[in-house]
Amino acid sequence: MKKLILSFFLISSFFANAQIINILKDKVKDKTASLVGDKVIGAITTEAITTNFKDCNKVDIKNADFGKNEKYTNLCNATFSPSEGYLLKPGFYTIELKSFCLHAGTYAPSKGDGYLYGPLKGQKKDLVNSLIKNWYQNQDIPQQKVQALVWGVIAKSSFKNMSPDLQLVATRLLSKNELLNLSKMGLDFVPESVMSKAKSNLPQPVQLVLEAENRIRSFFSSSSSNYSELEKLALLTGVNPVTSEISYGTWGLHPNGYWTSYQPHGYRQMTVRIYVPNTITSVNYIPSDDVAVPANTGSQRLKVSDVLNCSN
Repeated sequence: MKKLILSFFLISSFFANAQIINILKDKVKDKTASLVGDKVIGAITTEAITTNFKDCNKVDIKNADFGKNEKYTNLCNATFSPSEGYLLKPGFYTIELKSFCLHAGTYAPSKGDGYLYGPLKGQKKDLVNSLIKNWYQNQDIPQQKVQALVWGVIAKSSFKNMSPDLQLVATRLLSKNELLNLSKMGLDFVPESVMSKAKSNLPQPVQLVLEAENRIRSFFSSSSSNYSELEKLALLTGVNPVTSEISYGTWGLHPNGYWTSYQPHGYRQMTVRIYVPNTITSVNYIPSDDVAVPANTGSQRLKVSDVLNCSN
């Protein structure tokens, strides 16, 4: 009888300990999953480019009709170097340039959007800056391919998922260290369950951005290379219903002492007007140093390039 009781006790203890071990395993598994989930959510919600309207000088501005009767010098045939830019003396200037969208999940520029200068900021600013600046020396690369790479970086897309064609473009525009940085970066398509948790309690405009970035990641994961499809995934259709607090063509004081008026025509091209006051002897104007930032958070931030969009 004693042996039977002892055997029963040992068996009971074994199963009890096994249950405890299983409970502990489940807790460790849940904790690990939670930590992994939190890490993914952190990666999803961290902006690659953080430049926004708060970075703009909203005090020193002039109405859009400032300088409307002045004679403008067209810079399309002026001397330019990537390091020195355009050397401008006092006066009014105009130039047609190509530009890039830095903000997926937003509306394309419209005549209702006012833009001011902002600095390029964010964890991936160096990658984005190099892609756009170095395009000037590699203009045989189609603008669409550079934009696709920019969207990929902004969406934190996995570099290995990008097409061989885009990977080749990246090798031409980025340094070895930048390529290494890019290859280490990246997320795949994130399941809706994780996205829902990441988006919870965030403002609607931010949710739209996160959704667009996830669509971009899905695009690259599918090995598709159709730019029109990517564009539809990255941009919101229609016109931003929110009215801008500043008007289209408003002039803003640049940190270097001259004034700029950004007039986008869609996200891929824009007219930039420059006014250099008589108080300045001369300035070096480098277009690709600028980000044109909209007053509306739901509209696209645009990185200006040095590549001309002149018809002549």
